[in-house]
Amino acid sequence: MSERTKRRERRERRAARPWLSWTAAALAAAFCGCAPAAPPAGRVAPAAAPSKGAPSKGAPRPEAERREQPPPSGPARPARMPAIAWAELPSGLSVATAVNRALPLVEVRVVVRGGSSADGERTGLAALTGQLLVHGGAGGLPGRELLARVESLGASLWVDTGLDATVIGLRTTRDRLAEAIDLLGLVVQRPRLDAAELTRLKARAVDAARDRARTDGRWGALMVLFRDLYALPTELHPYASFGATASELPKITAADCRAFHAAWYVPKNTVVVVAGDTTPEAARAAVEKAFADRRGAEPPALSFTEPMPPGSLKITIVDRPKSAESEIFVGVLGPERRDPEWPALAVAGQVLGGPSGRLSRDLLEPRGAARAASAATIDVAEGPVPLVVQAVAPAARTGAVAQAMLEQAEQLATTMPSEEETEAAAGRLSAGLGLGIGTAAGLADEIAGMQVLDLPDDYHDSYRKELRDITPALAGKVAADHVRPARAVVVVAGDAQVIGPMLSRFGDVKVVDPTRDFERKRTIQRDAGASPAPALDADRAAPAQDRP
Repeated sequence: MSERTKRRERRERRAARPWLSWTAAALAAAFCGCAPAAPPAGRVAPAAAPSKGAPSKGAPRPEAERREQPPPSGPARPARMPAIAWAELPSGLSVATAVNRALPLVEVRVVVRGGSSADGERTGLAALTGQLLVHGGAGGLPGRELLARVESLGASLWVDTGLDATVIGLRTTRDRLAEAIDLLGLVVQRPRLDAAELTRLKARAVDAARDRARTDGRWGALMVLFRDLYALPTELHPYASFGATASELPKITAADCRAFHAAWYVPKNTVVVVAGDTTPEAARAAVEKAFADRRGAEPPALSFTEPMPPGSLKITIVDRPKSAESEIFVGVLGPERRDPEWPALAVAGQVLGGPSGRLSRDLLEPRGAARAASAATIDVAEGPVPLVVQAVAPAARTGAVAQAMLEQAEQLATTMPSEEETEAAAGRLSAGLGLGIGTAAGLADEIAGMQVLDLPDDYHDSYRKELRDITPALAGKVAADHVRPARAVVVVAGDAQVIGPMLSRFGDVKVVDPTRDFERKRTIQRDAGASPAPALDADRAAPAQDRP
């Protein structure tokens, strides 16, 4: 069976399965609490009733009022994915082209399905290899000369490594597309992978990792959260390492980078996405000329063993002495990205932590107990996907906010959401789908993300249909099956001396030091006799006449 036929059959199988949208922008917006709220699909806000004393229908009106008023706003139009033209080269490399003529620019994304999950025992290997491709030179061009050539074409070049893929991005003008893709082909296929340049890159990466360990509580919390969510008894899960520490990076050698490149940067493991002011014929011709690598090797296979959830609530403090705030994370594992239940869990997550969800009402309005509160899923291509609840709170209120987060998660798992909550959550997800595809860059990123997660070309439309079909009963059932606070992972970045006693009400608390590779500093035993955390708003229980 030819590779072309295999690809066609894979695409047909994918088109028959239900999917959920992939967008990193939505995740970032959810975690910062700035995702735009959208009206439920198909509904328009009712017109305001006339105010008391307003002129009657037949009464004369002032000139300003007689001017024609704009029509009422209707539901937001969904962003529609343009047609994607596919071509498969004899080498097995695939080319996806989408036309956007808004500006005379073209965006190119080379998607290599080898991200940090492929690091193995060398955490940080995929990311350093990607950086070395872009900054270390290619063919006969040293690094600085290569980047100077890119700039001379009015182009820009960058690389981003995620859990499941490395994406090398290029922006260029329409008239320089072929020349820019020639350079991109050199970078991807014939990198110099110079040891001296790797030494410089590692030094910068080590300094950045040390700085994050000292100053970035969110990074530290996510490092522990992924390790604990994807725990295995005798092996390292590919997703267990969220990032590399300062002590892990120096172990990576140029030989490691060369071996990684040889194994993962093969045509059958690569998709080139071209979006912007071009044609499918021009894109294919430029890519076929520049990407002449004919290696027929298959990429390595990774083992994604099912992670083992903790037997009870697992609590860790990433110690940040004298920190005035705490960053609180509660994580559970949901269904796989390909599971038919996945869209219902996404809706349940929005009910819990969307911009107008339960966490917002409980922690942000009107009490202001937390500075931020949200819930979001973190897309991964294989295995169960994390649903993460996050809040930022003053250190003194950490215990109460953590308790409220766990209580809200428990309520989500035991109480079916209302029709209004379900409809609003599904509407927000639908309205936020593919918001950036109106630009060439957003379109290229969306298609690249679809390839990372193995999504079909029509997934926007199919996902919107799935959202319309989700009922409160379905969202409630999926939440009950997967959101289990009693077996959740809780990670808090903050001052252990202040917040440790608060969190010990819930169970044993492990304290780790982010500046020493997250080694255990001590364990705070559960305070079984402690009373529950104080109420976030003592005024709630007071008679109305006693409230200020």
